[in-house]
Amino acid sequence: MQPEPGPVGINGNFKGYLENLTMNVFWIPIVAIVFGIGIAMLGLWTDHQRRSQKLEHLHRERMAAIEKGVVLPTTPEDRDRDRGEDKWQNPARMLRSGVMLLALGIILYFAIETSGGHEGALFGLIPAALGIANLAYAVVLFKNQRKAEEEKTRQRLTPPPAE
Repeated sequence: MQPEPGPVGINGNFKGYLENLTMNVFWIPIVAIVFGIGIAMLGLWTDHQRRSQKLEHLHRERMAAIEKGVVLPTTPEDRDRDRGEDKWQNPARMLRSGVMLLALGIILYFAIETSGGHEGALFGLIPAALGIANLAYAVVLFKNQRKAEEEKTRQRLTPPPAE
């Protein structure tokens, strides 16, 4: 009399194998979530460390300039503020992110659709909609930028009124 072929658990029966299988199935998402959050926290911590070291370096540099009586060097934030730049007002950045999100949404839609999930494929259209919104915002920013440039050239070309 020989045992039946197939998977055998710890206790020599199939039920033990299923118990181990379900325990493994429950551990996979737990480990994925813990490592995902851990990697995100590590990224935030390293970014914070980099910024604090950069700020400390700028502080030391400015203090040394004050002690020597030299003109203070400008910081990157000061230069951006002087130019009037804001990362959310940059039309090229909005255009780039809009194209990326639109392409990602279309790719997700067709990838999920071909794998057999029509209802799930509609969720791929969410990044596509965000991409279209970013593209529309980029168009508005480009128009505003063009109007501001035209106004500057018009002000330079018109002579001041004679008194």
